[in-house]
Amino acid sequence: MEKSKVRKQVDSKSLPELKRAVKRLEKVSQKRLNDAICDIIDLGGYSVAVLLESLKGFSPELQLAIVKKIEDFLYFHPRKGVKLFDRIKKVIPDVDESCRGHLLAALSDISETMEGGEDALSALADEAAELLSSGADLMRASKAIDIAVKAGKRDIIPLIIDLMIKSVSETDNYQNYHFIETSLLALKRLGGEPLLRLLINHDSESALRKIRLEWRNKYDALLADVMKSLAGADSDFAQVLLKIIDLSEFNLPFSAMISEGLTHPDKWVRQSAASSMQKAGDSLEPESLSRLLSDDASEVRLMAVTSLGGFDVSKTGVILEDLALRASESFDVRLNALYALYSQKNLDSLVSVYKQCDNDRVYVNAIGLASLLMPHSGGVSTLIDVYAKIREEMLSEVLHYVMELFEPEDLSLLASAHSALSGAARERLIGLIKAFAEKKSGDRLNLALQRLGDAERSALKLLIGDKTRTNG
Repeated sequence: MEKSKVRKQVDSKSLPELKRAVKRLEKVSQKRLNDAICDIIDLGGYSVAVLLESLKGFSPELQLAIVKKIEDFLYFHPRKGVKLFDRIKKVIPDVDESCRGHLLAALSDISETMEGGEDALSALADEAAELLSSGADLMRASKAIDIAVKAGKRDIIPLIIDLMIKSVSETDNYQNYHFIETSLLALKRLGGEPLLRLLINHDSESALRKIRLEWRNKYDALLADVMKSLAGADSDFAQVLLKIIDLSEFNLPFSAMISEGLTHPDKWVRQSAASSMQKAGDSLEPESLSRLLSDDASEVRLMAVTSLGGFDVSKTGVILEDLALRASESFDVRLNALYALYSQKNLDSLVSVYKQCDNDRVYVNAIGLASLLMPHSGGVSTLIDVYAKIREEMLSEVLHYVMELFEPEDLSLLASAHSALSGAARERLIGLIKAFAEKKSGDRLNLALQRLGDAERSALKLLIGDKTRTNG
């Protein structure tokens, strides 16, 4: 049954012809079946309606093949399914169990394009709950959750939590990730922010008090079921949820979860919450920041400092500057504070740090990062000056920034600095020039050499040798 023959033989408005074409699907080979179904759908007219009407009389295997293609078609063309909505809803009880998730997913997609779609789905809440209990794949389970949420079916909350707990071990899988994200949004709508907080810490007394208040003691049995489900979650569950929040494009529902994570007794949960702080935005209270930056666990402090770099300079710039200058703090935390200032492009604070700093390593990194934010020539000159003066054991850290910032064309600045210095400082700069020439050797460096005056070029060639090899 080639596509051209189907179109030639079948009138999409003729029910008898369509029924015969659909009936012939029983005799189509497995290899050709999907194409044959698509050929019929592509006819338009009453083709999908006839396919739906015929489902009951087919084998479970053929039913499944047909509904999968109908689901695909309506996913891409949901508006074409508006007139089919009631028909699809009607056939769900009569088809094989394996087909119901696909049809519910199709209805969910259609509802997004139709007026009163949310109300239209409400009658399918029980079917959606049944699908979730049946072990459906997570993509269809996500659509079932969507239906249940639109129907306001709160008693589905424990089931969603159970499925989330089972899914967190494979969040690298897109279906698992998408399911958990969908579930979080659903739980926010069904249970509110206190419920989201309990996902992070089911022992949170303040979250329990708030959920009892918001649920007005109408759902004591449901809350008991929720707590029973959450008893199966460990701290790894909270960490994964916070990681997903960090990656998610959505913000609003998750602030309460981050705040709860910041006070969690497990340091790794606190660290994950600190990593996600930007998603909390302006809702994050100043005392939360202070508490994190004084956390007993260095892992938490390090992550908190790193996250602060993503906040507006006006909110965290002073905090980060103070941290970088705090003599009692570990070097790693102080260094992360510098990196955070750099990510904010906060040149003023970096300059302030290196001018006041009591620690050579902090000083070198502060001035190195500052040089990367300065106008190019100013940054180069700053690093040359530092290299000439800094203690011997700090030279390698300065060299890191030199190689990051300097270009072959900066050879003239190095030559000028070499000429202006004398004694030990000049000898030290020779080492820098040699390292620079080795790293940047190639056509551009050779061209830069040719642009120098004769005296400078001759002097540098004596220092660095012949660097005329090309880069490629």
